Amino acid sequence: MLKEIIDPEFYNLLKEGSARILENKYVRILAHYDGDGGSAAIILTTALRRAGIKFHLGFIKSLDGKSFNARIAEFPDVFTIVVDAGSDQSQHIIESSNVVILDHHFFADNDFRGLNINARKFGIDGTREACGASMAFLMALAMNEQNADLLPFMLSGAISDKQDIGGLSGLNKTIMEHYGSDLKHEHTLNLEGPTILDGITYSTDPFFFDLTGKPDNVKASLEALGIDSGKGIFALTEDEKRNLVEFLSIRLLSQSCGSEALKYLENDLIKFNRIDFTSKEISTIVDGNAKIGSNSVPIVYFLGDTSYREEMVNNWRIFKTKLIEYTYRAFKDIYEEENVRYFYAPESEMAGAISGILMLYLLKQDKPLIGFNVGNHDTKVSSRGTRRQVQYGLNLSNIMKESALEVGGSGGGHDIAAGAVIPRGKEKQFVEIANRLIGEQF
Repeated sequence: MLKEIIDPEFYNLLKEGSARILENKYVRILAHYDGDGGSAAIILTTALRRAGIKFHLGFIKSLDGKSFNARIAEFPDVFTIVVDAGSDQSQHIIESSNVVILDHHFFADNDFRGLNINARKFGIDGTREACGASMAFLMALAMNEQNADLLPFMLSGAISDKQDIGGLSGLNKTIMEHYGSDLKHEHTLNLEGPTILDGITYSTDPFFFDLTGKPDNVKASLEALGIDSGKGIFALTEDEKRNLVEFLSIRLLSQSCGSEALKYLENDLIKFNRIDFTSKEISTIVDGNAKIGSNSVPIVYFLGDTSYREEMVNNWRIFKTKLIEYTYRAFKDIYEEENVRYFYAPESEMAGAISGILMLYLLKQDKPLIGFNVGNHDTKVSSRGTRRQVQYGLNLSNIMKESALEVGGSGGGHDIAAGAVIPRGKEKQFVEIANRLIGEQF
């Protein structure tokens, strides 16, 4: 039972939120547009549907105060759930009492009249121990314990936010131990796809330089190892897995990857009885569709319309192909400052994903990375660090917020990954401020 795994105050707040939700005949959901937000949306839409509550689902890209206020103001009289965002933005909708927020990001307390349910209020590390999908899953349980079967999507959200590196911890681990004890775990290569050839060719997490996106190179390497490239990932023998892990580990080490990246080479992939995708595949499918603007496709599929399967998988391949191409392109054009590196991304939805790959797998681990996507009026900013950098004092949430404010924008997020929106043309000034602030933190 939910009551057994969380703090009593946390439990009471969730039950209050669920009571407010269940008294409505129609509810609006606003979810962050990434893999975590999409996974959370699957959980909440399914829970509402089971409760007989009609709903409308929308996705949030811009998290600056003005944009967030405008989204809430679209339907001010409709009860709204905001998930994987909203805690820090609640200061811009103080009077909105018919809003429940489910979040895990850093935020500043304010006089918000709705319910702001954030994992951090209860001593839970929202960077590593709970994600937006974790919060959505807890709310679904508060609505009805039978929603425990939505656990696969809680897990996909955690994977999307890289909270599974080195194993789940904190609230995520507690949830899995309590509700997922009967799931099938298989410790193997952290890859996805029907064949080992596809798994390595489309692998972006881990990212293998000159193998990812290069099927001919992958096939030649597999032949040299005596492994059939058409073989399924789960069909590999123990000797084949061991040889392949050794080969790919050496590849990652040659890329100057740190221990954090090496931990991600192998993982426990989880299979589910009624879902034809592994935990990692759900995560990247949801995230990939979101990144190319097809957020609703996996939502509809996992709500039960299986006719969307082919479109959903094709969207995933399109996303992976673009991401791989953009990553190689960005890697060639990295700009250096004393305390930070930066690059320019061709699409705002890709900047964060590119930053994550470059930071974890292709660049030196000595300083964080900033990615810019310059639009017509403003510039989207994504930043990434490593856990080791955070241990040495890095907090990108503060860096993004303070640097953006100084140039007339807004920002925030996690200590290890954060973003901002700034006026176009202020990129160089933003970098100068961030470079100084990061130096002060270190």
